[in-house]
This record gives sequence, structure tokens and C-alpha cells, in this order.
Amino acid sequence: MTEIVETSAALLPGPPAFELDIVDDTPEVVIDLQRVRRNIDRAAATAAEHGVALRPHVKTHKLPPVAALQIEAGAAGIQVAKLGEAEVFAAAGFTDIFVGYPIVGSRKIGRLLELLGTTSSRISVAADAVDVAVPLAEAAARAGVIVPVVIEVDTGLHRLGAQPGRATVELASRLSDLEGIEVTGVFTHEGHVYTQAHSMDEKRAMTHAACAALVETADLVRASGVPLTTVSVGSSGTFRFAVECANISEVRPGTYVFNDLSQLHQGAATPDDLAAFVVATVVGRPEATRAVIDAGSKVLTSDRLLIADPAPTYGAVAGFPGARVSRLSEEHGVLEFPVAADLRIGDRVAIVPNHICPVVNLADSVSVIAEGMLAERWAVAARGRVK
Repeated sequence: MTEIVETSAALLPGPPAFELDIVDDTPEVVIDLQRVRRNIDRAAATAAEHGVALRPHVKTHKLPPVAALQIEAGAAGIQVAKLGEAEVFAAAGFTDIFVGYPIVGSRKIGRLLELLGTTSSRISVAADAVDVAVPLAEAAARAGVIVPVVIEVDTGLHRLGAQPGRATVELASRLSDLEGIEVTGVFTHEGHVYTQAHSMDEKRAMTHAACAALVETADLVRASGVPLTTVSVGSSGTFRFAVECANISEVRPGTYVFNDLSQLHQGAATPDDLAAFVVATVVGRPEATRAVIDAGSKVLTSDRLLIADPAPTYGAVAGFPGARVSRLSEEHGVLEFPVAADLRIGDRVAIVPNHICPVVNLADSVSVIAEGMLAERWAVAARGRVK
């Protein structure tokens, strides 16, 4: 896979490859199916080239039709963020689902067991503490099932995860003694690279360090007598570096399927890889260098750029070099242009969001463009499934 070089030109998204008046009303999330397929195929080829399994994180798109394209291209299975997403994708026929989140509380454990009893899908779950695993194991044992568990390891993000090395070995040993669960692997999310690394060299070095810590930990767990089959890392911003690491069995990128402004800044995508936009209508032109659109925080979200030292922007205006979404209220987005912009009230613009994942979650459906034409609309089946 050719490494994408970080240049100022690479951060300026050009106009999308479709006419903006193709959608009926705005604001609307629009995906370019040709670019989606290209992104999927490229990631699948990269993973295959390096001999690692690809397990896309479908929380980015929440769309079974897109996940089907990923499986068709060779993905070994999918990852979801929450149990609610697992329920949606299991019902849609996906057979290997990893819930990369701890299942905590009797209600959620009951839902997991109910899901396991009503689907033939293999459902694995995350755990990083004995207090997470014990109630799950006890309930699974009573139900007569065994739940695969993948231990989360903290390699620098400092969110969830056991510490690498001895702490994870001790946790794996304790969990392997529990009836009702089976420890099958370790995983990490090296998301700290997004905001802590300032150069490509730093990104590569930090990703390699995270992978090495996970591999070393997996080796220690195996040496302690707990067999592991999965050593999994994942993020779209680090994907191209993670596949270089020896003894990683699986990668779990998500945003790569659509990409966004953060991925451009990470150097993980080019403008031609942008496959999702928010089409909005200009509703105000208070100044020659300022416009107001009908997409605010309830559409674009208030997420900042996922980079070190993010600039105060909430998106870019495709086809307008240097233009940015400078301010959001709930229903209004304020655009600022470096020079007077040729826009009138009623014109449409395409916004490249900072972070596409929460944007899709706010949409009931998306418009699908194929060969420059509006092909269909897809319901965002897992929208709001955050429980």
C-alpha cells in the first residue's frame, strides 16, 4: 500500500463526484458508492498482502449493505461498538461479530445470552477486568453456553484496558479459570496516536510500539498456559503502519470506508478517498466571506479534528480551498471563506465533517450515489443503537 504523504494540498477536499442537487432535501448524508467500494477493496488488499485478517469496525457506517461489501471483499468478520449494534447485524445475517466493549450489568448480560440463543452468529466480547468477566461467566454457565472473551490491553490510549505484560497475564489466568467464558485473544485500540503524534515518523513509531507491547503480552499469556488465537489492533489512522507489525493476527479499521477530514490530516486518506459528505443548503449570506447553512451540531456534531493540536474547525467545504465550518449551533453552521465566495442563498455545498462516525449515527438514512446518479436510500439500521 502506498503511503499517503502529508501535504497541505492533500488536506483540501475538492468537489464531490456528483451534482449536489441530486438529493431531494437537505441536510443530507450522501455516500459515493464507487469510492466506498474502492476504499473497501484497497484495505482488503493491504491486509491480505501482509497476511493479517481484516475485521472492519462497522460503528462508522452502521449499514448492513456496507458491511456486506466488506465481507464480500474478504473481511473475516466485523466489530461493533455496542451490544445494540450486534443485535442489528446478527439479525441481518452476519456470522462473526466482535463486541469491542465490556458487557456490564444484568440487563446487558441477559440480552447477550438471548442473542446467543436466537442466532447462529459467533459473538465474542471484550473484557479488561475480573469484575466484568465474573458476572458474565456465571450467567453463561447457568445458561449452558461459552462466551468467547478478548482481553483489552491499554497500549497508550488510557481509556479501557489492562496494562500490558504481567497485569494482563494475571487477568488472563484468572479469566481462564472461569466456567462459561473462553479467553481467545487480546486486542488494543492505539487511538492515542491520533492526538499525540505530530509527524508520520512518530505515527509509525507509536503504532509499532503499541503493536509490539500487545504481541509481547500475547506471548507472555501463551507462555503462562493460556492459548490465544487473536492478537488484534485497530484504527484507520494507524492501519497502514499496524499491518507492518510482526505477529499481529487481525486489524480493525473503521473510518477508512468513508474517511473524513481527520483522516486527511492523519495522512491516511486523500481527497479522492472521501466517500461521505453532508450536503447542505445556504440559508444566509451575511458577509461576502461568511455563509450560514442548514446543518448545525445536530447534523455535523461538535467533534473536533482527531489530530494533535486541532484547529478550531468543524469541517471543510468541498471545492472551496481554505473554507471551513467555523462555528455551529444546533441548526446552523457558519462557514468562513478566505476570500469572497460565489454563493447565493439557496445554493448547496458539500461539507467534509471532522469525524464521520457520529454524523452517520445522527442520520435516519443516507443517499447512495452510484455512477453520479442517485441509486437508492439506505436506512441507517443501527442508528442510535448505543445500549
